[in-house]
Amino acid sequence: MNAQELIKKSALIEKTLKEQGLQERAGPFISDNSVIKTEELEKMLKEMQAEGRDLKVGIIGRVKAGKSSLLNALIFEGVEVLPKAATSMTASLTVLKYAQNLSTEVEFYSPKDISELKNEHARYEREFNRIVDEEVKKQKEKQSLSNRAKERFKNVSSMFNRSKNPEAAPKENILSDEEIAKRAERIAKDKLKDDTRLVSSHDQYEKMKKSGLLNTKNLDPCIQANSLEELNQKLLQFVGADGKYMPYTKAVRISLNNPNLKDLEVIDTPGVNDPIISREERTKALLKDCDVVFIVSPSGQFLTESDMSLFDRVSNKEGLQEIYFVASQADSTVLSMSEVEKSGQHLPTALENAQKALSSQLNNIMEKLIQNYPNQREIFEKAIKNGVILASGVCFSMYKDFNNQASWESKKEEYQVVLRNLTSAYPDAFNSVDKSKESLLLLSNMGTIKKQIEAYEKLSGNIEIGFRDAYEEFILHFIKNTRDGLNETLTKAIRTASAGTQNEEKEERYTERVKQEGLFGSFKRNFLWWADDAGYDEVMSTRTVVKAGAVVDFLNHSSRNPKYL
Repeated sequence: MNAQELIKKSALIEKTLKEQGLQERAGPFISDNSVIKTEELEKMLKEMQAEGRDLKVGIIGRVKAGKSSLLNALIFEGVEVLPKAATSMTASLTVLKYAQNLSTEVEFYSPKDISELKNEHARYEREFNRIVDEEVKKQKEKQSLSNRAKERFKNVSSMFNRSKNPEAAPKENILSDEEIAKRAERIAKDKLKDDTRLVSSHDQYEKMKKSGLLNTKNLDPCIQANSLEELNQKLLQFVGADGKYMPYTKAVRISLNNPNLKDLEVIDTPGVNDPIISREERTKALLKDCDVVFIVSPSGQFLTESDMSLFDRVSNKEGLQEIYFVASQADSTVLSMSEVEKSGQHLPTALENAQKALSSQLNNIMEKLIQNYPNQREIFEKAIKNGVILASGVCFSMYKDFNNQASWESKKEEYQVVLRNLTSAYPDAFNSVDKSKESLLLLSNMGTIKKQIEAYEKLSGNIEIGFRDAYEEFILHFIKNTRDGLNETLTKAIRTASAGTQNEEKEERYTERVKQEGLFGSFKRNFLWWADDAGYDEVMSTRTVVKAGAVVDFLNHSSRNPKYL
């Protein structure tokens, strides 16, 4: 299937959904499977065919995984330009590109985005109050029953202990209304916490309310800065935890004259369950456009459920070329007491041990996935082959800034703590300036990541073909799933008809489903399996029922001769 055929297939899907009014019902399915719009697909394929196309690199990972430190090390030579996200609400979509002059543009949430957040905030409040009311009622009833039981026990007990002082009896543990309410609120929060998108939406809108609900139309989207240090300070207002405009910042695009960005476009994405649906859609489209993705996971909590959700998102649906796992915060791993003792305080041995343990963990997970999802064997085997890159962005920044330790005390206390701990754990590796810098560079492992990117740049000529083939395979797999779903529905219909077979003859009125003629009718019947009425018209008729078995025969014939696209 060439590019034009792929675009036509995508357009046909969209047209049918629109004609049948199924966009809303199909929305979650399309979103979950990262089916991009035809307009975006066509634009993407044109960009891929263009000469001199930049290699697109995606960086994904949960909050506090070390993404900012990694990017500051890779792109900005250790200078802290990108602020760290304190929570999922402060994590914005960031795109870094090469340009002759430094420029930064902020995209704010649209009125529609804010309206959606407001609706989700109201939904959270309704659910929260409902659970609180139920729990308060439950707690009061429970306490009332408990107190009555205790009172009866107390009366019976006093009959046999008349000589004892009643004041000596233990006090009843009675909760006040305020205590009951607080307990109910804790239960409500706990029950709602699993719906992370709803919770995030609520928290985001709360931050907007506290900031004064500014009108984003009046905000200047351009950030003027003459240096990276100045840019960092100004970015804090937009993506910093306490930034004035943080609650309204959707995405940031930074263009700068940096040789590390030549022929590259780096996309730093928010985590999963983004409270802003439109931003998550944008993130998915950008990830699908990426040629290589680095999944960043803290080495101390490597490959959690959240990380595997990210992996599933890009491996199964995005049609990417390469995926690498980066175990960040290597300094934290080698500082664990067990690692220090096992390595005999020898830093290279500690790093080797950590690398082996993390690689073994990755391999075990991938092997299990191969067993469960054999059709994706190639993806999982490639992840095993690429292995784990153990790295530390902070250590690289410390290496680059090592000669300015005097400034660490006032500005970079974190550096001081890390260096002190590393020196204590591995004294031989940090007993001089040169050895300290060498050890920090070893821990950073930035060279390995850069080599992977450079190696992939050489393959950029195959990018468009690779994506097209991968997305075509996805579309065909997508259609196959719908066919399987249709067959399953038909089989159930046969089984139901067989169970109700009767040989009596009678006349009855009924509503008949008549197949719609033409390509669209066939397409809707065989592709839109989630819509029962797609591809059919309803007609009132009268019939004489002779044998229900004839219906079964017809269904059996249909199942053996399905008409597909």
